[in-house]
Amino acid sequence: MKYLIDTHILIWLAVSPEKISKSVLSILENPRNEIFVSTVSLWEISIKLSIGKLDLEGLEISDLANFCGEQNIKFVQLPISATEQYRKLPKKEKHKDPFDRLLISLCIADGYIFLTSDGKANLYNDDGLTFID
Repeated sequence: MKYLIDTHILIWLAVSPEKISKSVLSILENPRNEIFVSTVSLWEISIKLSIGKLDLEGLEISDLANFCGEQNIKFVQLPISATEQYRKLPKKEKHKDPFDRLLISLCIADGYIFLTSDGKANLYNDDGLTFID
């Protein structure tokens, strides 16, 4: 199976894995699963670090990239299919985060199962999102 991890799951995996649910952790630890992180997540982290909205306990973006390599987490660029899906994705009044919407669009467009603890992911069930929290 192909799984895409949400930005906060990447951060938690690197900094405080105890915050990750047991169901998600078991997927991450299973060597048969393909785990991906979008470069969108690195942009989100970089922006939040630069404006002081995030603390990675001393880690840098390059440290996260190296960590992903060590954990066999592959990077995925944002393909055209995801940008087209983003445009079609209905706007949800209770969920306006553009980074989350990009990741959700990527999952729907390219068949990833989204690993997240964002309770708002269920707003996209009818739009084709499959997720595990």
